[in-house]
Amino acid sequence: MPGFDLPLTINLIGHTAGALLFAIFLALLFSRRGWSGERGRNLSGLAAALALVWNLGSLLVLLLPGMPAFGSKTAVATSFCALSLLPAVLLHVWLQGAHRGIAVAGYLLSGAAMAMHVREVRADDPSLHRVAILATTIGFLLLTGIAVALRGGGGRLAASMSLALFAGSFIHFGDAHDAQAWQSELLIHHAGIPLALFVLLQDYRFVLLDAFVRFLANALLAALFTAGMVVAGIALLSPAEPEPVRQAAVAVGLCVCLVLFAWLRGRLLGWLTRALFGQSGLREAAARVRTPPALESDEEYLDWAAALLAEAARAAHFELAAQDSVAGAAELRTPVLARAVPGLSEPVEALVPVRLAQGDSRLILLGPRRGGQRYLRDDLDLLAAAAGEIASHVESMRRGELARLAAQAELRALQAQIHPHFLFNALNTLYGTIPREAAGARRMVLNLADIFRYFLQSDRALVPLAREMEIVRAYLEVEQSRLGPRLSVEIAVDDAALDVPIPVLSIQPLVENAIKHGIARRAGPGSVTVEVKAAGGLRVTVRNSAGEGGEPGPGVGLNNVRRRLEICYGAAAALDLRVGDETTVAELRIPVAAGA
Repeated sequence: MPGFDLPLTINLIGHTAGALLFAIFLALLFSRRGWSGERGRNLSGLAAALALVWNLGSLLVLLLPGMPAFGSKTAVATSFCALSLLPAVLLHVWLQGAHRGIAVAGYLLSGAAMAMHVREVRADDPSLHRVAILATTIGFLLLTGIAVALRGGGGRLAASMSLALFAGSFIHFGDAHDAQAWQSELLIHHAGIPLALFVLLQDYRFVLLDAFVRFLANALLAALFTAGMVVAGIALLSPAEPEPVRQAAVAVGLCVCLVLFAWLRGRLLGWLTRALFGQSGLREAAARVRTPPALESDEEYLDWAAALLAEAARAAHFELAAQDSVAGAAELRTPVLARAVPGLSEPVEALVPVRLAQGDSRLILLGPRRGGQRYLRDDLDLLAAAAGEIASHVESMRRGELARLAAQAELRALQAQIHPHFLFNALNTLYGTIPREAAGARRMVLNLADIFRYFLQSDRALVPLAREMEIVRAYLEVEQSRLGPRLSVEIAVDDAALDVPIPVLSIQPLVENAIKHGIARRAGPGSVTVEVKAAGGLRVTVRNSAGEGGEPGPGVGLNNVRRRLEICYGAAAALDLRVGDETTVAELRIPVAAGA
């Protein structure tokens, strides 16, 4: 086509694309949202700036072919000085502070090459250009091999560095570009643009990394397709009067290219997600939480699942906490990034809420990722999916636990019904044999019958507080008959609390625990106080004189009460036991609305 210089066009497009991409990289990198602030960004910024200078210098020479010779040589020397220093910075970025001797050797080699390029301008000696490029290529290939051998796991570095160096040296061994070498310029020389970025992005401390890489992949793929369609269109429509067949072929080709572009775009972004961001571990974790090992409780499962997510995300540390215990996280529904959490000694970078139906939601706190890798948008999406699976499994475990407890309760009720009539007939007979004058003994028998009947009922899970307090009073009368003056009792109940439904046997075990571990273990007198208030929710306080020699921790009865409260109310109810030298206090809190 007359007047169309294809090699020049390809070089202009390549260097323009490189300049734009590295300029965008720098702008995002040094923006307020572009960096985590955890460590310095100078090396990444320097590498991107050098690549930008290289592309801008090449553009200047290509766009101003008539500029003075000294100016042209100066622009070329500046461009190649930046290109000579770039491998040293990329090597330093990858080493991340290890093997400083290799990094220093790289900078010395780059300095020598830069001195040759500067000398080339003043001495007008083109051979220095060839020597500098050759020394840079061979020297950094050797340094890269040494670094890989010492550090290991450097396959991606070795491939990227080798190709970048090859791209930087392949075309420039001669004094000028060959007129027929534009295909090599496109496929090899300008390949240094994404390859240099590939090394830079291994740093992973760029917060907007996922958005930038997707933009980069889309832009490069669109540029390749556009260039291909332009070349094909020029070839097909080169006659002065295009034939209808050629026009139709161009139209069909454009449609096919658009479909192919959409397909390749999806495949390319999927490959980037797997290869560059390493998210296969999180994808597997989201599936593994559905099939945990044999665990006894939902708490053990939550600990196991949190550890699994932390390992899959390569987090340096993790912590599992109640969601409302972290400031500002009570209403959090999806994972978010966080720079610091007040009250925690370890740094936290990601908050993953696990929303549970009963209100006791949890929060998985993930620390920084090993190797400086950042939590990206797709990582948060995968963590959200895993958190949903965890919450679903916890609810399933709780339903199973509730069914198991119900089955056990039914079994105990069936066992208790084997001889209930015999027990009550015996108590009635005993009541009839006691003389009327022995009112205390007759009262004790009635209390025992009432207590046993209450214990054996299986048709109701909730009873009014007034009914529970009747049994508490009956039980305390029996214990007062047994302990005599050693036990004094005080009961105070708000009238507003009498109709509040509560789980069966949620207060009597607290009183029994106070008698068994407190009053019965004292040589002298002691007291038990039961106080029930309905302000802001039901609050039951059982206070007793401490037993001599200290009291043991909560037994089977209190643990049973605590578990039934957790199943019925979740985190909204609580049972606390405070053991002191003189007094022991058990406090039960139930939300009135939830109970009703």
